[in-house]
Amino acid sequence: MEEKNIEQDEITIDLCILLRDFIRGCIKFWWLILALMVAGGAIMFVTNIQTYTPMYQASATFTVTTNTTTDQNNQSDYNYYYDSSTAEQLSLTFPYILSSQILNDAIEADLGVEAINGSISASIIPNSNMITMTVISSDPDDAKEILESTIRVYPSVARFVIGMTKFNMIENPSVSNVPYNQPNYFNTVAKGALIGLAVGLVIVAIYAFFRKTVHKTQELEEVTNIKCLATVPYLKQKKRSRGKTIMPSILNLQTNPLFLENIESLHIRLAKELADINGKTLIFTSTVAKEGKSTIATNVAYALAKNNKKVLLIDADLRKQDLSKQMNLTTNGVGLSSIKYGSDVVEDAIVYLEKQNLYFLGGNSTIDDLTAVLTNPNMEQFMKDMKQKMDYIIFDAPPCEAFEDVFLLEKYGDAFVYVIKQDFVQRHRIVDCIATLADSELPLLGYVFNGDSFTFNDYGRYGYRYYNKYGYRHYSYYNNEKKAIK
Repeated sequence: MEEKNIEQDEITIDLCILLRDFIRGCIKFWWLILALMVAGGAIMFVTNIQTYTPMYQASATFTVTTNTTTDQNNQSDYNYYYDSSTAEQLSLTFPYILSSQILNDAIEADLGVEAINGSISASIIPNSNMITMTVISSDPDDAKEILESTIRVYPSVARFVIGMTKFNMIENPSVSNVPYNQPNYFNTVAKGALIGLAVGLVIVAIYAFFRKTVHKTQELEEVTNIKCLATVPYLKQKKRSRGKTIMPSILNLQTNPLFLENIESLHIRLAKELADINGKTLIFTSTVAKEGKSTIATNVAYALAKNNKKVLLIDADLRKQDLSKQMNLTTNGVGLSSIKYGSDVVEDAIVYLEKQNLYFLGGNSTIDDLTAVLTNPNMEQFMKDMKQKMDYIIFDAPPCEAFEDVFLLEKYGDAFVYVIKQDFVQRHRIVDCIATLADSELPLLGYVFNGDSFTFNDYGRYGYRYYNKYGYRHYSYYNNEKKAIK
């Protein structure tokens, strides 16, 4: 019974994830759904105009009576009558006769045509002998003539089946000069839009089904033995007045306390891991960009530095070099690329951030020939000097899937830390990158699961409780005066 409940829970979670992916897909591809709706409506509108043929309807209402008695000379006495059995007989035979080839031939002969330009139908009121006969044709005159002809020849055709019949007209044959099938373009466009919407939702459903991204750390445990160093909750990043995103920081008292707690836990664990291997240099990387690698690396550096450790944070993603912008810093714009001028020059490019008690090296321009920078002989001397002067060195390295830049930093580091953003990259791509890192000479300490909104239930309902519990401690801690390390 317990195993059954576990399986049911897993199925429920998977369905929830699938629904979550579907909703996110709808939000992400809203433009595609809208385009398909517009295209569907336009196609239906154009098709309706091109294929529209005006049709005209002629109709007449009458009652039918029958006579099955004959006189001595075998002639009908025309004593027409109606009863319930007659009504039942009409309901069974009238449609059959109306669609028969005999009636069709009789109408063609009566009109003197080779084919009837229209269709004939009739509706019988239940439990009565009242009939409404209708003819639909592309020509209003043909519709009326066919209807009148049908009324004339029907009795002679029907006498072989139900005997002599007589029509008692209630509404004489009439036809409107206005087509009965005038198109409703609003409904046509709406129908096309609904078809486009259905197609768009099917595409999004397929997209959600085949995404195969990582939603939970348990999914990685099934395919790799790399350990999870920390799970960092999802944070909705705020924007400045100019539209630039503000990087979440543990130094900001308004940052969600859950984020603060998990970064503190992460930096303690990383410090222990480095001590176990007698190292001090960490290389942070990820599968692709925008997984929060820079945010995690920077906040780990903050956490280490606030414990009065000498920490150097290096922007080694030379293809972008935007870490200073994310940190809202003003630098001399040189960064690590100055290594080609000598280790002393690059050391002079290091900026000390007094408020953060952190040393920072980063530029603000892209580097084309980054191989020449990272393999420069001066780099080895620079790193040797920094390892003697610093307690920790943090490399914010490039993503490892598209480029091999991160492996050029391998000989300068002591360990890798991998950042994985929830529901962002397909699982097989993550596994491939982890396998590549595992083949390197440096140990892979583990991964940080970033942007988790499942474990913390979108962190919203727990935020106030944690803030009350830890808020004063954070406030006191961050307002302690720190002596600048130069």
